[in-house]
Amino acid sequence: AAGVSAATPSPEGLWWAEGGAAKVRLERCGASLCGRVVWLRSPFDEHGCLLRDRYNADPELRHRDVIGLEIVSNLVAADPRRTQWRGGTIYDPTSGRTYDCELRVRDDDRLDIRGYFGLRLIGRTVTWTRVGSEERLCRE
Repeated sequence: AAGVSAATPSPEGLWWAEGGAAKVRLERCGASLCGRVVWLRSPFDEHGCLLRDRYNADPELRHRDVIGLEIVSNLVAADPRRTQWRGGTIYDPTSGRTYDCELRVRDDDRLDIRGYFGLRLIGRTVTWTRVGSEERLCRE
């Protein structure tokens, strides 16, 4: 999936997350942006079973497959160009924790996503890379 024009980079599309351990599809969900896990490098647990959302704080949700899980929710555009998104959450199925979230589109092929608890200063920012851009980015 190639990026959109340089004048209007978009967060929508398929992204490498967690250093290539997962692919997440970001798309519009009504007026907001959401994202689902669509692929995992290692989709099985230590027993050979599909990874489940077993660390979720809600016991009723622990049976859900990680593949297909919505992990980015309710991000709303914070600027007219839609390169800054705020007010959402990001869920970490490896810990069962949900963090406040914001997203910044760096260019057609990279975005920064920040998860934090309450204060934006206390958190972690990771860069996701658009699936299909690897060869182009490695030539830079």
